[in-house]
Amino acid sequence: MILAGESLSSVARKWTQAGLLSPRSIAAGAKAWTLRGVKKVLTSPRYIGRRTYRGEVMGDAEWSAILDDATHYAVVSILSSPDRFSGGPRTGRTAATLLAGIAVCGVCGETVSGRGYRGAKVYGCRQTHTRTPRDVADERAEKATLARMVWPDFLSTVLAMHAEGGDAGTAHLQAEMKNLRERLDGLALAYAEGAISLSQMTAGSEALRGKLEEVEFKLSGVTGLPPLDPVSGISGLIEGWADAPLPVKRSWVAFCTIVTLRSANGKHARNMTPEDHVSLDWHHFAGDGEE
Repeated sequence: MILAGESLSSVARKWTQAGLLSPRSIAAGAKAWTLRGVKKVLTSPRYIGRRTYRGEVMGDAEWSAILDDATHYAVVSILSSPDRFSGGPRTGRTAATLLAGIAVCGVCGETVSGRGYRGAKVYGCRQTHTRTPRDVADERAEKATLARMVWPDFLSTVLAMHAEGGDAGTAHLQAEMKNLRERLDGLALAYAEGAISLSQMTAGSEALRGKLEEVEFKLSGVTGLPPLDPVSGISGLIEGWADAPLPVKRSWVAFCTIVTLRSANGKHARNMTPEDHVSLDWHHFAGDGEE
């Protein structure tokens, strides 16, 4: 969850809801995980088979590791980032709305956040220059993103950008993605030949797809490009858009569009059209004008 960009609070809620409190915590009267407790667990070297004394790793432990070193240190790196405490990008926080941190206010130019206003869900900047209904903004942004994807030049442009981003610094991630996809194909073939059961294939596929998502998002963070399955391609992305995870949708909306939310300028919200609320421009593609 952390590698996929989710927050410590999300992990704490999930563990609490699953009843994963330790006997020591229950004995102490705790009813829920704290952020500090979650971080302590996720950064503990005990889970990669290391003994510690007063916070220092003393050597290999007598017990077996339940997590590989690479995953452990990737999580430690995220949770130890100074950006989490210095007002920079909050690595451990995940957006709960499509356009928070992506769309900008047309008056002050700040990115907007999701909030409530008189019982309605809206987007707005800190100075409340705009209170754009979330459903209106989300629908326009998603339609514009999907519309851009069907243009004839889109696939070739994206593939070229992915190729340019595939330097030595991302070679290991590209190789890991290829390996995971091959293992997924192998599971399907094993099931087709009767070597494994449907439940085994389903469980294995879910685990591999979860790992594949993590690798894709890490690659996206390095190259600035959204993840793209080379097999299903753009058509697969469009067909599965409705069920795509929110982080996937956010990455493609940010990649394709510049979303600007306009001030009402004295108009009543019910008299405003979607075009009055939201203006859109294309991102990354020179020569395209406003939608």
